Amino acid sequence: MKKITLLLISVLFTNCVDIDVKSGDDAKNHLDSSSSMPFFKTGDLMTNVSEDPMGNVLDYPDSNAAVTSQVKVWESGFKSPWHYHPYSGPAYIIQGELTVNYDTETSIDDSATEKKIIKTQTFKKGEAFLGIPNTWHVSENSGSEDLIFMIHWLGEKDKPVAFLEEK
Repeated sequence: MKKITLLLISVLFTNCVDIDVKSGDDAKNHLDSSSSMPFFKTGDLMTNVSEDPMGNVLDYPDSNAAVTSQVKVWESGFKSPWHYHPYSGPAYIIQGELTVNYDTETSIDDSATEKKIIKTQTFKKGEAFLGIPNTWHVSENSGSEDLIFMIHWLGEKDKPVAFLEEK
Protein backbone atom coordinates (compact mmCIF):
# COMPACT_ATOMS: atom_id res chain seq x y z
CA MET A 1 0.00 0.00 0.00
CA LYS A 2 2.87 2.39 0.82
CA LYS A 3 4.42 1.88 -2.61
CA ILE A 4 1.09 2.63 -4.30
CA THR A 5 0.59 5.77 -2.18
CA LEU A 6 4.15 6.90 -2.94
CA LEU A 7 3.64 6.33 -6.66
CA LEU A 8 0.36 8.25 -6.67
CA ILE A 9 1.90 11.16 -4.77
CA SER A 10 4.85 11.26 -7.18
CA VAL A 11 2.53 11.30 -10.19
CA LEU A 12 0.43 14.07 -8.66
CA PHE A 13 3.40 16.34 -8.07
CA THR A 14 5.20 15.48 -11.29
CA ASN A 15 2.20 16.36 -13.41
CA CYS A 16 0.96 19.26 -11.23
CA VAL A 17 -2.51 17.75 -11.04
CA ASP A 18 -5.17 19.50 -8.96
CA ILE A 19 -7.69 17.26 -7.24
CA ASP A 20 -11.14 18.79 -7.04
CA VAL A 21 -13.39 17.05 -4.52
CA LYS A 22 -16.96 16.71 -5.82
CA SER A 23 -20.13 15.97 -3.97
CA GLY A 24 -23.36 14.21 -4.87
CA ASP A 25 -23.54 12.16 -8.09
CA ASP A 26 -20.22 13.57 -9.34
CA ALA A 27 -18.40 12.06 -6.33
CA LYS A 28 -18.40 8.53 -7.77
CA ASN A 29 -16.06 9.72 -10.54
CA HIS A 30 -13.55 11.32 -8.16
CA LEU A 31 -11.55 10.43 -5.06
CA ASP A 32 -13.55 10.84 -1.88
CA SER A 33 -12.65 11.46 1.76
CA SER A 34 -12.56 7.71 2.49
CA SER A 35 -9.66 7.32 0.05
CA SER A 36 -6.16 6.94 1.50
CA MET A 37 -4.92 9.52 -1.00
CA PRO A 38 -4.24 12.96 0.54
CA PHE A 39 -6.11 15.95 -0.85
CA PHE A 40 -4.40 19.08 -2.11
CA LYS A 41 -5.95 22.48 -2.48
CA THR A 42 -4.81 24.95 -5.08
CA GLY A 43 -2.64 27.66 -3.55
CA ASP A 44 0.87 28.70 -2.63
CA LEU A 45 2.81 26.55 -0.18
CA MET A 46 5.53 29.18 0.15
CA THR A 47 5.75 32.68 -1.31
CA ASN A 48 8.94 34.74 -1.44
CA VAL A 49 10.63 32.67 1.28
CA SER A 50 14.29 33.64 1.40
CA GLU A 51 15.34 32.25 4.80
CA ASP A 52 15.16 28.79 6.36
CA PRO A 53 13.68 28.27 9.87
CA MET A 54 17.11 29.01 11.44
CA GLY A 55 17.42 32.36 9.64
CA ASN A 56 19.97 31.26 7.01
CA VAL A 57 19.57 33.14 3.74
CA LEU A 58 18.67 30.94 0.76
CA ASP A 59 21.72 30.50 -1.46
CA TYR A 60 21.96 28.71 -4.80
CA PRO A 61 25.08 26.79 -5.95
CA ASP A 62 27.57 28.74 -8.03
CA SER A 63 27.80 26.20 -10.85
CA ASN A 64 26.08 23.16 -12.37
CA ALA A 65 22.82 23.69 -10.48
CA ALA A 66 20.53 20.65 -10.27
CA VAL A 67 17.34 19.74 -8.40
CA THR A 68 16.89 16.45 -6.57
CA SER A 69 13.29 15.73 -5.53
CA GLN A 70 12.52 13.12 -2.91
CA VAL A 71 9.40 11.68 -1.30
CA LYS A 72 10.00 10.00 2.05
CA VAL A 73 7.66 7.63 3.88
CA TRP A 74 8.75 6.92 7.46
CA GLU A 75 6.94 4.57 9.82
CA SER A 76 6.14 5.69 13.35
CA GLY A 77 9.31 5.55 15.44
CA PHE A 78 11.74 5.95 12.50
CA LYS A 79 14.84 7.99 13.34
CA SER A 80 17.54 8.99 10.86
CA PRO A 81 21.25 8.92 11.65
CA TRP A 82 23.04 12.22 12.30
CA HIS A 83 23.65 13.94 8.96
CA TYR A 84 23.71 17.28 7.19
CA HIS A 85 22.71 18.59 3.78
CA PRO A 86 25.01 20.96 1.88
CA TYR A 87 21.99 22.58 0.23
CA SER A 88 18.61 23.98 1.12
CA GLY A 89 15.31 23.14 -0.52
CA PRO A 90 11.58 23.52 -0.09
CA ALA A 91 9.90 20.74 1.88
CA TYR A 92 6.22 19.89 2.41
CA ILE A 93 4.64 17.62 5.03
CA ILE A 94 1.93 15.54 3.36
CA GLN A 95 0.99 13.41 6.39
CA GLY A 96 2.14 13.19 10.00
CA GLU A 97 4.79 15.22 11.79
CA LEU A 98 8.51 15.60 11.12
CA THR A 99 10.66 16.39 14.15
CA VAL A 100 14.16 17.66 13.43
CA ASN A 101 16.79 17.88 16.20
CA TYR A 102 19.74 20.15 15.36
CA ASP A 103 23.28 20.38 16.68
CA THR A 104 24.00 24.02 15.84
CA GLU A 105 27.37 24.01 17.62
CA THR A 106 29.35 21.21 15.90
CA SER A 107 31.08 22.16 12.66
CA ILE A 108 30.11 20.15 9.57
CA ASP A 109 33.85 19.48 9.15
CA ASP A 110 33.79 17.61 12.47
CA SER A 111 31.83 14.47 11.56
CA ALA A 112 33.38 12.22 14.22
CA THR A 113 32.51 14.36 17.28
CA GLU A 114 29.54 13.20 19.33
CA LYS A 115 26.57 15.36 18.46
CA LYS A 116 24.13 16.89 20.93
CA ILE A 117 20.65 18.28 20.41
CA ILE A 118 20.65 22.07 20.77
CA LYS A 119 17.39 22.98 19.01
CA THR A 120 14.28 21.01 18.01
CA GLN A 121 11.61 21.92 15.44
CA THR A 122 8.47 20.02 14.49
CA PHE A 123 6.74 20.46 11.14
CA LYS A 124 3.14 19.23 10.79
CA LYS A 125 0.86 18.09 7.98
CA GLY A 126 0.25 20.89 5.50
CA GLU A 127 3.30 22.91 6.52
CA ALA A 128 6.04 23.92 4.09
CA PHE A 129 9.55 25.04 5.03
CA LEU A 130 13.08 25.35 3.67
CA GLY A 131 15.46 22.55 4.60
CA ILE A 132 18.38 23.84 6.66
CA PRO A 133 21.82 23.45 5.02
CA ASN A 134 25.18 22.76 6.69
CA THR A 135 23.82 21.91 10.13
CA TRP A 136 24.09 18.48 11.76
CA HIS A 137 20.67 17.07 12.55
CA VAL A 138 18.73 13.90 13.25
CA SER A 139 15.17 13.67 11.95
CA GLU A 140 12.39 11.46 13.21
CA ASN A 141 8.78 10.43 13.04
CA SER A 142 7.70 10.49 16.67
CA GLY A 143 4.00 10.44 15.77
CA SER A 144 1.65 7.47 15.72
CA GLU A 145 1.05 7.44 11.93
CA ASP A 146 3.31 7.16 8.91
CA LEU A 147 5.10 10.38 8.04
CA ILE A 148 5.05 11.33 4.35
CA PHE A 149 6.96 14.35 3.16
CA MET A 150 8.64 15.64 0.05
CA ILE A 151 11.70 17.80 -0.41
CA HIS A 152 13.37 19.34 -3.44
CA TRP A 153 17.09 19.92 -2.91
CA LEU A 154 18.52 22.91 -4.80
CA GLY A 155 21.96 21.38 -5.27
CA GLU A 156 24.70 20.71 -7.76
CA LYS A 157 24.82 18.17 -10.56
CA ASP A 158 26.35 14.83 -9.54
CA LYS A 159 26.89 15.95 -5.91
CA PRO A 160 25.34 14.21 -2.88
CA VAL A 161 22.47 15.91 -1.05
CA ALA A 162 23.40 14.46 2.38
CA PHE A 163 26.47 13.47 4.38
CA LEU A 164 26.31 11.01 7.28
CA GLU A 165 28.15 11.24 10.58
CA GLU A 166 31.33 9.15 10.75
CA LYS A 167 31.48 6.68 13.62
